[in-house]
Amino acid sequence: MERKILSKLQLTFVFVLILLQGKVFAQIGAPNFVFTQMCAEPPPYPTNFNDFTINFTFSGAGTYVLEMSDANGSFLTTPLPSLTIISSQTTTSPGSFNFRLPSNLVGSDKYKFRIKNTATSPATAGPSSGAVPNPDPNLPSRTGISAYYKAFIDDFSINNGASTLYLCGSGSINLIVDPTTPGNPSPLDITPALKYRWYKDDVVVAGQTGSTLTVNTPGTYQAFIEYGPCTTLSSFYCSKKVQVVPSPTGQTFTITSSGGTSICPSNPTTLSVQSGYTYQWYRNDVAIAGATSSTYVTAQSGTYKVVIGQGSCAATSNTITLTAETFNTTLDVVLDPGFNFIDDGEIKVITATTDAVSPTFEWYLAGNPVALSTTNTLTTSLPGKYTLKVTQTGATCNFPLEYKFTIKIGIDPTDVPNTISPNNDDVNDTWIIPQEYIADNIEIFIVDSFGKEVLKTKNYENNWPQTTVEFKSVNPVYYYIISKDGSAVKKGSITIIK
Repeated sequence: MERKILSKLQLTFVFVLILLQGKVFAQIGAPNFVFTQMCAEPPPYPTNFNDFTINFTFSGAGTYVLEMSDANGSFLTTPLPSLTIISSQTTTSPGSFNFRLPSNLVGSDKYKFRIKNTATSPATAGPSSGAVPNPDPNLPSRTGISAYYKAFIDDFSINNGASTLYLCGSGSINLIVDPTTPGNPSPLDITPALKYRWYKDDVVVAGQTGSTLTVNTPGTYQAFIEYGPCTTLSSFYCSKKVQVVPSPTGQTFTITSSGGTSICPSNPTTLSVQSGYTYQWYRNDVAIAGATSSTYVTAQSGTYKVVIGQGSCAATSNTITLTAETFNTTLDVVLDPGFNFIDDGEIKVITATTDAVSPTFEWYLAGNPVALSTTNTLTTSLPGKYTLKVTQTGATCNFPLEYKFTIKIGIDPTDVPNTISPNNDDVNDTWIIPQEYIADNIEIFIVDSFGKEVLKTKNYENNWPQTTVEFKSVNPVYYYIISKDGSAVKKGSITIIK
């Protein structure tokens, strides 16, 4: 009889406990939301890029808080993700929380949410949210909701930004996400470490989530930051594509010229080799700046070649020599970078002589678009930078050539003065020579009219004479020799006047 009474008490206790449990869970409803995944980004926050709202029902007063599970959907982990509550409404049902995801959130498709009443002792938690259907039917089903914080939202580079890499023989290449450099941030700096999604020929490489991918087959490779269904498969948050191609080593690359080897400067030729690699063109064994494609357009004579690939995988093409038709022109002035000096007001006549067939002439002064002359001579008294354009017009190959020269008013700075007046008026008191004659390997030697040495020095300081010069019935005359490395380069006389 006693056993039956105890059994009834036990049954009654269980029944009351079930009622109490039902009452507790009835007070807080499961969270509900309109979004199918949570894709947050760093500030400055664009609209809804880290702004989410969860609604819930409740009955009775309490202190309600929103909790997010760990990446596996468990609420037992300590600590759980720390949400930033923007605003909340927990006074009357239905309630709501407007919040932001933490920046250190590790992305997952298993996150869950629940509402907890912390006013009870112990705190009372309502049911958690369930699985949210994946909006992309091609992706695996989820047990919770996808939530990712896109901690890195810039493009990045791999292998120092290379566009082409070469497989040497049967070897392999490591594709590596580049570290940060000035102006180029790197996802490697983000903590916790991000995962990656690698693609080969636009097909995902299964099981590869690290910042390095080892490849041993040719193809087009690219890396994306792995943000689950929040991954943007476009030009955002990804590396540039890199072509992995077989090494050119051992292959033959032959240059072809669209215009043959005898070319006209007015009709450039296109040099080309097999495409699909990296290139550096050379003219007369000197690298041509910017000539890095499989073709190169030129109208210049010279011997050309191209280096295909890089480092130990590189190959060199044959050489091809181009001969460009030309003509000869001479001017009776010094061409740039030299100078031509005239006195102020002096009129200078410049003549051009050429073997061009039926030539035309156009003389220009910088800053004036109108030709000063259209014959083979120019008469001018103006200083400035001049250009002569000579065009061959009476041959199969007609083209222009330009010649540039500069006219200045003044004394040629290579001229050595032949008079000085040491009268202490601070004007022409000493023999001042051009700077180009002052150096360790240049010797200045001066003698008087009787051949007596008065100065012998290197690195002359433009300070002779340093003593008083004796005047008699005539102005004294001295003679100088300027020698460079033991050989005379300039000789002359110096007359001293009062």
